[in-house]
Amino acid sequence: MKKKILTIIIFALFISTPSYADEEQRKKIHIMISPIVLHSNLENSAREIKNSTNFQILYGFTSKLYLGLNYAIGKNPQQTIEALPTGSSSTARIYQYSITREAQTFTFNFQYFFWKSFYTSLNLGLEKGFSIDKNNFILIRNDYFINQPVAQKIIYDDRMFGTVGIGYREEFLNWFLLAFEYQRGYIESGKVNQHFTYNPEYYGNNLPFIIEQHLMTNLIFQSKKRNSEFQQIYISTGISF
Repeated sequence: MKKKILTIIIFALFISTPSYADEEQRKKIHIMISPIVLHSNLENSAREIKNSTNFQILYGFTSKLYLGLNYAIGKNPQQTIEALPTGSSSTARIYQYSITREAQTFTFNFQYFFWKSFYTSLNLGLEKGFSIDKNNFILIRNDYFINQPVAQKIIYDDRMFGTVGIGYREEFLNWFLLAFEYQRGYIESGKVNQHFTYNPEYYGNNLPFIIEQHLMTNLIFQSKKRNSEFQQIYISTGISF
């Protein structure tokens, strides 16, 4: 369904019949919003940037060269209750899960109009890091609760990315903007640090379940992350003046 909608929008852009703005008539300041940016990694080496609303402002130093800044607001911080898998239907492990704002990006844009309303772009960006806290672990077995004195904090560092793109941006009714842009580039895998805090007297010679799970998945079956190729599609609207 999304592919059909995207195809219709692209087709509408190319068959639209307003008079093309001459280079001298193109306004200097363009302000746009992209309600959703479709982002996808082309390989599984790095974590994806989640889709979110983007705001962009561009200034035309010449009739063909525009420089600007794009800001993605990311996903709002959230708190919820999560469950851990167990091997018994009569036992459950739950914990409090909280995450700071993620997928927040800042991107510098360089755009050059090479023919009418078509342009190429070079984009250099930074994704702001975020963190996840897991605490207040509780073991539920039959009809009683056991508090688990252990906490986990996962910290995702900032990471850089860069893309090149090709786009189409047209001015309608003297001020209204409609734009489409496809970008492709590379993004860092990003460093991830994990910290565990627990009471060793409570667990004795054993380790908390979440630490055992971490050792199994990240040490024994560890695969080193690396930079990966990704693509994203912007469908934007805005104003020019």
